[in-house]
Amino acid sequence: MTLTKASLILLASSILFGQALAREPSGNGVLDDGKLTREELAAAMLTAERDLSGMLEQAIDQVEGDMASAGIFAPAAWMVMKDRELKSVKLSSEADQAPPSIKVQMYRASLRSLARHNRIDAVLIVYPGTITKDGVKERVVVVEHEHRLGVSGLKLIPLSYEQSEASFGAPIDQDKEFQIFYDEKA
Repeated sequence: MTLTKASLILLASSILFGQALAREPSGNGVLDDGKLTREELAAAMLTAERDLSGMLEQAIDQVEGDMASAGIFAPAAWMVMKDRELKSVKLSSEADQAPPSIKVQMYRASLRSLARHNRIDAVLIVYPGTITKDGVKERVVVVEHEHRLGVSGLKLIPLSYEQSEASFGAPIDQDKEFQIFYDEKA
C-alpha cells in the first residue's frame, strides 16, 4: 500500500495521539501530576499534535527531495522552539563525513542539551533503516519523536524507491522511552 504524503502524516498523527492518550502516566512528565482538566489536556495534546505533525511534514519533504536527487537520504532532525518556531537542526561541518549512526547520536546529544536548558518543546529525528518483514528486508524511514507535553514514540515508515520517486507505506508504531526530555538526568 502506497500512501500520499498527506495521508501518511494524517495516519501517523492519529496513531500517535491515540497511543499517547491511552498510555499510562510515567510519573515524570509534565502531564502526570493529575492537575489538568480535560480541556487543558485536550489543548496540550492539540499543541503537541500540531508541533509533531509540522516536523513530520518537513521530514517527509526532505526525505522525498533527497531520494529524488540522490536515491538515499541522510539522518536529519527538527525541533520546535519555545516560541513555536520550527527549525531544522544543523550539525557542524566536521560531522559531514560521520557515519549515519554517529550523526543520530550527535542529534540526540544536541537536542538533549537544548531540552535540559528549556529551549525546545518538541524534537523529531529521521534516519534510514531496514526491517525484516516475512523474511524480506524492507527499507524504512525511522522517525523518532518526543514532545515535552508527554508524547514519545518511534515510527517505521516503509520506503520504496522507483524511477527517482520515493513512496511510503503505512507507518508501523513502536513505543519509545524518553531520551531527550525526561531521561534520568533531565
